This record gives sequence, structure tokens and C-alpha cells, in this order.
Amino acid sequence: METLNATTPHYVRCIKPNDEKLPFEFDSRRIAQQLRACGVLETIRISAQSYPSRWTYIEFYSRYGVLMTKQELSFSDKKEVCKVVLHRLIQDSNQYQFGKTKIFFRAGQVAYLEKLRLDKLRQSCVVIQKHIRGWLQRRKFLRERQAALTIQQYFRGQQTVRKAITATALKEAWAAIIIQKYCRGYLVRSLYQLIRVAAITIQAYTRGLLARRRYRKMLEEHKAVILQKYARAWLARRRFQSIRRFVLNIQLTYRVQHLQKKLEDQNKENHGLVEKLTSLAALRASDTEKIQKLESELDKAAAHRHSYEEKGKKYKAAMEEKLAKLQKHNSELEIQKEQIELQLQEKTEELKEKMDDLTKQLFDDVQKEQQQRILLEKSFELKTQDYEKQIWSLKEDIQALRVEKTHLQHQLEEERVTSDGLKGEVAQLRKQAKTISEFEKEIELLQTQKIDVEKHVQSQKREMREKMSEITKQLLESYDIEDVRSRLSLEDLEHLNEDGELWFAYEGLKKATHVLESHFQSQKDSYEKEIEALNFKVVHLSQEINHLQKLFREETDINESIRHEVTRLTSENMMIPDFKQQISELEKQKQDLEIRLNEQTESMKGQLEELSNQLNRNREEEGTQRKTLEAQNEIHTKEKEKLISKIQEMQEASEHLKKQFETESEVRSTFRQEASRLTMENRDLEEELDMKDRVIKKLQDQVKTLTKRTEKGNDGHLSSGPREYLGMLEYKTEDEDKLIQNLILDLKPRGVVVNMIPGLPAHILFMCVRYADSRNDAGMVKSLMNSTINGIKQVVKEHVDDFEMLSFWLSNTCHFLNCLKQYSGEEEFMKLNSPHQNKNCLNNFDLSEYRQILSDVAIRIYHRFIVVMENNIQPIIVQGMLEYESLQGISGLKPTGFRKRSSSIDDTDAYTMTSVLQQLSYFYSTMCQNGLDPEVVRQAVKQLFFLIGAVTLNSLFLRKDMCSCRKGMQIRCNISYLEEWLKDKNLQNSLAKETLEPLSQAAWLLQVKKTTDSDAKEIYERCTSLSAVQIIKILNSYTPIDDFEKRVTPSFVRKVQALLNNRADSSQLMLDTKYLFQVTFPFTPSPHALEMIQIPSSFKLGFLNRL
Repeated sequence: METLNATTPHYVRCIKPNDEKLPFEFDSRRIAQQLRACGVLETIRISAQSYPSRWTYIEFYSRYGVLMTKQELSFSDKKEVCKVVLHRLIQDSNQYQFGKTKIFFRAGQVAYLEKLRLDKLRQSCVVIQKHIRGWLQRRKFLRERQAALTIQQYFRGQQTVRKAITATALKEAWAAIIIQKYCRGYLVRSLYQLIRVAAITIQAYTRGLLARRRYRKMLEEHKAVILQKYARAWLARRRFQSIRRFVLNIQLTYRVQHLQKKLEDQNKENHGLVEKLTSLAALRASDTEKIQKLESELDKAAAHRHSYEEKGKKYKAAMEEKLAKLQKHNSELEIQKEQIELQLQEKTEELKEKMDDLTKQLFDDVQKEQQQRILLEKSFELKTQDYEKQIWSLKEDIQALRVEKTHLQHQLEEERVTSDGLKGEVAQLRKQAKTISEFEKEIELLQTQKIDVEKHVQSQKREMREKMSEITKQLLESYDIEDVRSRLSLEDLEHLNEDGELWFAYEGLKKATHVLESHFQSQKDSYEKEIEALNFKVVHLSQEINHLQKLFREETDINESIRHEVTRLTSENMMIPDFKQQISELEKQKQDLEIRLNEQTESMKGQLEELSNQLNRNREEEGTQRKTLEAQNEIHTKEKEKLISKIQEMQEASEHLKKQFETESEVRSTFRQEASRLTMENRDLEEELDMKDRVIKKLQDQVKTLTKRTEKGNDGHLSSGPREYLGMLEYKTEDEDKLIQNLILDLKPRGVVVNMIPGLPAHILFMCVRYADSRNDAGMVKSLMNSTINGIKQVVKEHVDDFEMLSFWLSNTCHFLNCLKQYSGEEEFMKLNSPHQNKNCLNNFDLSEYRQILSDVAIRIYHRFIVVMENNIQPIIVQGMLEYESLQGISGLKPTGFRKRSSSIDDTDAYTMTSVLQQLSYFYSTMCQNGLDPEVVRQAVKQLFFLIGAVTLNSLFLRKDMCSCRKGMQIRCNISYLEEWLKDKNLQNSLAKETLEPLSQAAWLLQVKKTTDSDAKEIYERCTSLSAVQIIKILNSYTPIDDFEKRVTPSFVRKVQALLNNRADSSQLMLDTKYLFQVTFPFTPSPHALEMIQIPSSFKLGFLNRL
């Protein structure tokens, strides 16, 4: 393993070098067999005959562009360039084929091209080295030549100066220089002083001129502002007065017309109401007569009910007596059943004991007779034949018993049929309530059947006993027990066992006894099942009788309730004549009558139906009693005729009552509706007429005065101030569902976010909550809050994958939560409120519990919101961040040794880094348009950047071809694009950049030098966000892009691993892409005043009124 770890092996196939597994021994025959078995030779042969290597045109162009000439590179079509180059480099056209998107090569051609490329690169390297070395030598030569020339120049100048200059010449030259110095200084000073004095005088005059001009301009502007102020004020006053006069005239004309229309409509309604009142008075008189008739009919029905109740009680007493007799009879049957079971158990035990005694006696007899074996051989042979005949006879008996068993089974089936008939009769008893005499007869029949079955069992037992006694007598009648014992010895006993003749007879007898026992046991089980079935029938009949008793009790209870209802109806109907006296009393007690009459009609309908059903049942019961009570036929016939006539009368009366109740209920409902509407309208109209008369008088006076003023052209005006709102929306409880439907369920985000304040639905809902709080209605507040929360949940559930809808309702939920906090009245939330906003706080209810529920709903929406964003952006992360070449030309080359297996699909529709940035911009703009809190936006962006980093890093770990220096440069470039996007959106404080730190360190690790100890130490110090496992994975997966770059040596990897052993990192390689950061919703008070909020018409909330 150390030898293997010291190298960098690439696993293709596992081949054993020899069967002994010894090192450095190579068995060519064995290896050829393994290669042939693995299919390697066949694949090599197939690949040699076909085109195993393939390159896309773009990859071929980027890799073998070195072999192209300038003329070929000047062509615009890269596909044609590749064809021309291949024709030039490979003369045999059969060695390659051109496809739609790829070029296919035969075996060895890619290696030939790689050889040409390497030769060209080496030649180019030699040329570059030649020119660089020449340039360096030329530069060095020129630098040395220039240094020599300067040295010669200075040396020769010094020599000429020393030869030409004397001491007098030096003194004269020095004196001339001093004279020139002073002369030039004087001239320059005098000129400077002259210019300075001139500049000061010019500056003084120009500054004074400019100051005077500035002063004049300021004075003129001040005077112009004063003139403009007075002129604009005069124009504004004039415009305001003209507009006010025009508006007042229009308002007055409109009000006068509106009042005239109202007066006409009210006069028409008054005439109609008077006519309706007269018609209603006539209807009341007819209704009172109908009610009196109904009272008399109800009295008759009550008398009939009393008679039926007395008969029902008598019938109930008779039935209870019969039920008591049946219960006694059932108890006696149960006692008999228990006694029979005990007798059966005792008999079975006796039989078992007798069988055990017989077997013991037989065994003792056999042991005694073994001594007389020689004397008994001849007689025993004769007896064996007799025994066989007896065994056949026993088998025949067993078959006869089986026949009897089948016969008994048929009897049981017949009894089951009879039991089914009994069940049908019981069902008929439920419907028709037959007499109990038939039950008694059936029970007697069952008892007789039971006695017959018991007799049959006893007879079979007797037969079995007789057969057993005969068999034992036949076995032992020809032998003397004492002679047999005296004759047989131990040796003879052993011989007897070897022959097995006596044991054969004994075993046959034993089997016959077992068969008889099993047959007897099966018969016993069948009889017990029959007894259980009979007991079940008896229990079922008793249950049916109890059910009938319960039905009779319910009927009596219903009769009593009907009697109470009738008495209550009579007492209530006595109050009807009193309603004739005063219309005012009728209006007050009208509602009570409606409720009572509805209850009475419903109860009477149910009671009449029950009475009809009961009468039908009585008919059926009387029909059944005719058979059992023949002696009382005459009496029953008379009673039946009377009952039938009464029943018909009751049915007719009930139908008549139903019709009357229906007509009366309709008349009363219309009467009540009309009376209530008319009385309310009369009161309202009287009040409105009084108020309108006063208003009309006032308006007429105002119209007269205004017309006079308009004619005279006076500027007098009436004071009309703007209306002040309280920041509440009035709604009715029945409009709550409509509010939730229009404001939450049917609202589209795109129609709200344009030109409207953020969180407008949330503010509207809170204004409705304020209205419910001002009314101090706890039920109204609870209903509205629950409906709002359920509506938001339903919207989120219906639009689970709609990003815009989730963003919109996440924003509104947060705004609604902030409104509940801001106007809760708590000091910590009121610090940033204005004094006017503090007046809008809730006064009666504490909604802190609903704040917690809304917070939970917001968290749930946020998690779903993040999942939708992740699902949309995740498919484009790997292609945009890892595969796309943002720096063109850097990653065009592929590592040598990789086989080309890319798809033949054109990559023109692949995602780029621009796609990632566009998706992020779409998310950001949608969140901002929906008014999402900036802090929540930062948290969402942080979550998205974490996903981008995690997915890219996980893909990098899994793809060895992406672990290269040039790919690290691409990743670093893409990260810089993301950082620039954060800067443009002003999201530097969102901590999103920190989530990309592991990916940034991985890109740096791919680019850094990886050879020396200092490089290992630098990797250990810089890669703090990556774990030790991740760093080692990247180093092991690092693949050079060409042959001129070195791989990471295993020794360097071990050095880094030794440094990383001190870290306490996790051993997990992949990052968890499903990890979610904790979300917090900050409190941001709303700056919008509730009284200034207006509801758009597109919301369809016209039923809300601003207060």
C-alpha cells in the first residue's frame, strides 16, 4: 500500500499478475485470459476498427489552433477551418470523419495530432527562447555600450578643460558671474514691484465694481419677490373665490333636485303603504277565524289521542306479561342446557376411563399369554382370521356411523334453514309485531328437537358400549388367562414380539378404539354446536322482545309529548284575539309568534307522521291478533271498525291540518314580513319626513339667500371645512367573507404593487380590525382575525410554487404584524410613532396571541418562498458558475488523457453567468416591488448566495476535470461578478459575501503554487473556511490542463495533511444545500397615516365605509 500511495495510479481494470499473488512475477498467459474475460481485447479491437476518439469543432479549434496557419485562422467559419487543417495534416481521409457537431478519429490519429501539437509547441518554445535570449543579450550589450560611452565622455571633457583653462581666465569668469547675478536680480525686482502695484490697483477697482453690481442685483431680486408674493396671493384668492362660487351653485342645484325626487318617491310609498295596511287588516280578520277553527279541530284530535293512549297501555300490559313468560321459559332452557353439558362431560370421562382400563387389561393379558405361545400358535392363526373379519365389521360400522353423521349434518342444515326462517319471522315481527304465541310454539318445537337429539346421542353411546363389550369378549373368549400366563416364558415373549402377530391384533383393536373415540368426539362437537345455535336463537328472540318493549315505550313518550304540545298550542292560540286590539302590540309580539308557529308546525308534522305510522302498525297488529284470538273476533271486529273510522277521520283531519298549517304559515309569513316592513318603514318615513321638512325649509331659505347673493355678485361664502377621518373602515359581519374573498383570495399582486403604498391590503385589514375594536365586539375581532389568517394560509396553499404571490403575501403578513405591534399600545413599539398615530392605538383588546400566530405563518411562507427561489435558480448554478467560460480562451484546453464523451447536442442554449445574475435581479426586483422589508430581503439574498456557493463547491468536489488552475480563475471571476451585483444593489451588509468564502478559498487553492513547504503553510493559514477533508480532496483531484504544468505530488499532499491534523473540523466532504439560516422579522413602524389611506376601486371593496 505504501508503494501504491507513493504513486498516482488510475484504476481501469483489476488484473492479477499471477495465481500465487507474488510481487514482480508476470504470467502473460493468465493475464491474456483475464483481459479476454473482461472484454478488454474485444473493446480494443472494436475501437481499432471504428472511431474511438471524438472532438467537437470548438474544442478541436481551441486545442489544435497551434497547428493552423495565419491564412487558415483568418477564416470566419471555424468548422471549415477544422476541415482544411485536417486535410492538410492527415492525408488519408479514411482516418477521420466529419459529423454535425463533432469530428471522429480512428485509433492513433489523436495521438498523431497530439505529437504534431507537442512538436509545434516545442518548436515554438525554442523560437521564443531564441528571441528572448537574443533580446536579453542585446539589451545587456546596449547597456554596457552606453556606460562605456558616458565614461569616455566625462574623461575626455575633463582632459580638455584641464588643457584649455588658466588661473586668470578662471578669476575673470568668476567675477563676470557675480556681476551678472546682481544685475539680473535688480532688474527682476524692479519689474516685479511695478507689476505688483499695478495688479493691486486693478484688483481694488474691479472688486468694488463687482460688489456694487451684486448689491444692485440683490436689491432688485428682493423687490421682485415682494411684488410676486402680493400678485400671486391676489390671483390665488381670485381663483379660489370663483371656483368656490361655482361649486356651491352646483351643490345647491343638485341637492334641491335630489330632495324633490325623494319627496316624490316618499309620497308614492306613503300611498302604497296605506293601501297595504287596509289589505292587511282584512287579512288579519280572516286569519283569526281560521285560527279559531284550528283550535276546535285540535281539541277533537286531543280526544282521539286519549282513546288511543288507553288502548296502547292495555296492549302494552298484555305484551309485558307474554314477555315475562318467555323470559322464564328461556331461563329454564338455559338451565337444561347446562345440565346436558355436564352429563355429556361426565359420560365422556367415564368412557375414557373404561377405555384406559381395557387397554391396561389387554396389556396384562398379553404379558400372561406370552408364556403359552407354543400351545396357542395354531389356535391363534385361526383367530387372526376371525379378528380380520371383526375389523372389517368395525370398518363397516364406522362407515355406517359416517353415514349417520352426514344424515345428522343434513338435519343440521335443515335446522339452519329453519333458523333462517325463524330470522325472517323475527324480521316480520319487527315490521308487523306478531303475537308471542307463535314464539312459544317455536320454542316448544326447539325443545322437542333438542330432546330428540339428546335421545339420539344416548342411543349412539349405548351402541358404542355394546360393540366394545362384544369385541373384548370375542378377543378373550377362547383363552384361559391363567393357562396362558403359566405357559409363556420370557423367551417366548421375546419370540412373540419378533413375530408380531399378537401385537398386530392389539394394534388393530387400538386403532378401532381411537376411531370410535374421534367419531364420538365429532358427534359431541356437532351436538354442542346445535345447542349453541338453539341458544343463540332464544337469545335473539329475547332481544327482539326487548326491542319491541322499547318501541312501545317510545310510542308512549311520543303520545305524551303530543298531548303536551296540543295543550301548549291551545294555550298559545287563546292569545290570538288579543292581537286585534292594538297594532302596536301585534308588532311587539310578532317575532315570538313566528318562532312558536314554526316550531309547532314542524312538531305537528312530525307527530302526525308518527301517528299515521302508529295507526298502520296498529292495523297490522290487529290483523295478526285475529288468528290467535278467535274467541274475541266479534269484539275485535267492532273495535277495528271503530278504529278504522277514527283513523280515517284522523288522517283526513291531519291532512286538512297540514294544508291549513301550510296555507296559514305562508299567510302568516307574508303577513309578518309585510307588517314588520311596513311598521319599520312607517316609523322611518315619519322621522325622515320630519327631518326633511326641516331640511327643506332651511335649504329653501339658503337657496333664496344664495340666489340673491349670486345676482348681486357678492363674495360671501359659507364655511365648509374638509371632513376628518378616523383611520377606520366600517363593515358588516355578513360582508366579512366578501372582504376576505376580494382582498386576499382573488387579489392579484401585479395589480397592487404598481403606484400603491407597500402593504396596502395589510393596512386595510388593520383598519377593519380597528373598527371591530372600537365597537368592543370580541366575536367580531376574533372572526376577522381567524378569517384573515385562514385566508392567507389558503392563498399560500393554492399558490405553492408562485414566487410573486408568495413574496406579495410574505410582505403583507409582515406589514400586518408590524401594524398590530405599532398600534398595540405598548411603549416599546410606540417610540417612533407620531402623536396622531398614537391616537389610533387599539383600546379594548390585546392581540398579542394573534401576533405569535401571524409570526408563525410568516415563517412558514418565508420557508416556502426560499424553496421556490432555490428550485428556480438551482438548475442554472453549475452551468453558470462552473461550466461557463466567463474568461474566454482560458479554459478551452482539456487535460490530456481524458476521453471525449460529451454529448452531440449543441450548447448554444446553455446557461451563463449572466443567466444567474438575471435570475437574482428578478428575485430582488420582485421583492422590492412587493414592499418586502429590506432586512428580510438581505436574509433571502444571503440564503441564495449560500446555495450558489454550496452547489458549486459540491459539484467541484465531484468533478475531477474542473479542478484546474484555469477553472479556479473562472470561478474567481464569477465570484467577482456576484460581489459587484451585491454592491450595485447595496447589499454589502447582508453577510451574503461571507457565504461565498469557502468557494473563494477553493478557487484560490486551485490557482496557488503547490510545491514547497511555504506553499503548504500558506494553504493551511489561508483556507480557514474549508475543512481538512475538503482541502485534501481538492489537492488529490487537481488535474493539470496541459503537459507543461506539474501535478500535485503525494508528498506535498501529505505535508498539508500533517498541518491540517491539528484542526478540529468536521469529516463531512459535501455541504448541506438544504440548510436554512434562522429568519428574523424586524419591527419597522409604518410611516403612512391610516386616515390618509384610500381604497382603490380595483379592490372591489365598495361595501367598506371610511370613518
